[in-house]
Amino acid sequence: MKEIHTKSTSRVTAQVDDIVLRESSASRLIFRPTILDNINNKEAAVKGVFLYQKKSKNSQWEDFETIPLTSVKSGEGYKLEIKSAELLQLINELNFLYKLHQEKGIPLGQKRFIQATPHLEQLSALSSNHVRDLLNANTAIGTSLFSKLLNWAVNLEDPSPLIGRLVDLNPTSLGKLNAAVGLQSLKQALSKWKQNKDNDDEEFWQQSLTKHSFVLEQTFSWPTSIVKGKAYIGGKNVFNKSGKIVDFLMKNRLTKSAALIEIKTPTALLLGSKYRGTYNVSNELSGSIMQTLSYKHSLQEDYKTITRCQNDLFDSLNPQCAVIIGNAIKELDNSEKIKAFELYRHQFSGLIIITYDELFDKTKHLIKLLEGEQESEFLDEAPF
Repeated sequence: MKEIHTKSTSRVTAQVDDIVLRESSASRLIFRPTILDNINNKEAAVKGVFLYQKKSKNSQWEDFETIPLTSVKSGEGYKLEIKSAELLQLINELNFLYKLHQEKGIPLGQKRFIQATPHLEQLSALSSNHVRDLLNANTAIGTSLFSKLLNWAVNLEDPSPLIGRLVDLNPTSLGKLNAAVGLQSLKQALSKWKQNKDNDDEEFWQQSLTKHSFVLEQTFSWPTSIVKGKAYIGGKNVFNKSGKIVDFLMKNRLTKSAALIEIKTPTALLLGSKYRGTYNVSNELSGSIMQTLSYKHSLQEDYKTITRCQNDLFDSLNPQCAVIIGNAIKELDNSEKIKAFELYRHQFSGLIIITYDELFDKTKHLIKLLEGEQESEFLDEAPF
């Protein structure tokens, strides 16, 4: 594809880039077109001149000095031969200029246009049914083309023409596309969990849950959104030390009430050693709970300092807390372990302990719900 630049020279004319028809190291033949509004014939919208140019010492192209026709003597004349490939090129590029004038008129100021290839023009001329049949038969091509079109759309300097066309589409079609994108995002998050159940890198899970924030937003029963990952929530002393950084600062989207989430990894243990017919909790679990409660205390104490009295950010009246840790299906392999874990985690008021497999199980159920599967199928891999 070729870029075409125009520059308006008056209200009814615009100069266009030279069309290079023939070129050597020292000279070349060009056609210099001008788009115009022709009051006598609207279709005759392009004029121009053929010119020979030579390359100067500073490698710039300069026009040859022209000789007027009045200087031609009897028996003399000019002859300009245009080769077949040159003529075809000229016709194709002039056709583009005629179409440009038909669609845009005289472009004001300086503009840049892209001359489409014949293949692209043929594709744009296809009917919706033909495009659908073509892409259904060539899924790989359709996927690649759709990806490129999306990249083009999101980087448009002026998306208003595209938005106008989208508004004209059937609302049902847009709804289906939006649902398909959302469903695919859920599936990607679930796939990442299945592939990384044994990943013990906490930073990996910090980044993954940030990217797939909708998974994290299912931690609480009310609608939440991330305020900030690795958020400073106070606690510094006079030496500017001991500041507390929580993994995720959340808030209720409706009431703006703050919530804190501390994450460990799926490989972190939930339980410790056996003790008189039951089990202790692990140091990782008890330590992360105390850490989260300490964060809550700091947030409440330093709320005004942290927010600088910007009360519209979030409220910290009674921040709810959550700890995401471990893998219940993998570790709680008998009824005694299940009992010990459940008895322990239900003793806390305002603090939720949820395992990674439980969190992603919510995502799996949401996928099945969107795909129309029955509720009875949701229990295939329930933790307990």
